[in-house]
Amino acid sequence: MTGLASLTWLIGTQALSDHITARVNELVEAGTEYATACAKVTDAADASEAWAIAATRQTWVRRHDVDPDEMPVRSLYVLERNATHVVVAYIDLDQAADDADGGDHSNLPPEKADQNDHSQGVEYPFELLEMSFELAAWEPFEHLLPTAAVPAAGSTGVGE
Repeated sequence: MTGLASLTWLIGTQALSDHITARVNELVEAGTEYATACAKVTDAADASEAWAIAATRQTWVRRHDVDPDEMPVRSLYVLERNATHVVVAYIDLDQAADDADGGDHSNLPPEKADQNDHSQGVEYPFELLEMSFELAAWEPFEHLLPTAAVPAAGSTGVGE
């Protein structure tokens, strides 16, 4: 999924605006002029650059042109974002064993087996995220808020 139009469709205008404003504010706080920061963030978001669009509650999937032997992780869920990287949980490892074993036998190299710990997450730099994955789903905070109940037609909605 790419571009501002796709992001707007995915999460809505207000949530995307809030996200872009936060990225602009980060650049302004780091010393970038406001107009320059606005242009840089919107251009980067439109180009689907991970540093501009990565956020908590996102699911990223391995790009179709990435070799599964080089990147055994199919999906990542973003747990946290900071200025230089995201913290992700691996949610779909290509496994050599069946699903009943809890993923202990994933095909991650042995030296990276500790990265299969979903309770802590793994730090992923934006460059690596962008190089191997693409944004697939985004659940902004606004989607978790309760909605107001609308009274049925013909009722007052009070004490009925």
